[in-house]
Amino acid sequence: MKTLGYIVTDRKLKDIDGFVEQVNDISLADSTKPILIVGWKNAKNCDGYTSILEKQLGNNIYWTFSKSESRSDFEEDLQMFYNIIYNNILNNINYHYINIFKLKYNKLKKLYSILFSRENKNIYISNGVVYIPYQGNVLGLSLAVLEYCGIKTEKVLKRIKSNPNNTVFEDDNKFVFKLTKRLGNKKYAVPYFISS
Repeated sequence: MKTLGYIVTDRKLKDIDGFVEQVNDISLADSTKPILIVGWKNAKNCDGYTSILEKQLGNNIYWTFSKSESRSDFEEDLQMFYNIIYNNILNNINYHYINIFKLKYNKLKKLYSILFSRENKNIYISNGVVYIPYQGNVLGLSLAVLEYCGIKTEKVLKRIKSNPNNTVFEDDNKFVFKLTKRLGNKKYAVPYFISS
């Protein structure tokens, strides 16, 4: 799973989203990704600290109280931090629905090569749609439309799942279930969040 953000804390936190890495020093975090510093004392020692009321210390760097300092602030700021990460990702992902009726033969061959390539990819299947990551985008393919075109969906799914380079996730996966609750109607982003 990709690390999409960092939490800097002296204490191990439980139930942190899987795409957020905990580190005990800000120097261990990638400064190009959002960083949340936990604890007022830790925040005071950072460049950019101006006031207890200002929670942003710099570009992509935020702070919050520890649970022992203010549990409600910690929980609220943690959710805000997650929202920042989600919005950063969602703003940079393009979703393309693939209308198989409009595909020319060469594009159909390209879609086939993407689905069955040797490149490792995480594919998400939900409500009859196959979401495929491709070059920073997500492609959506309707299984019902394939069936309508005379292509057996069971065969397609079997081929997708039998490709050793494809890891297939569905809604019954615990992490995916939690993730889709956050994403709402933007489920197409799931392959990006679960990619490693």
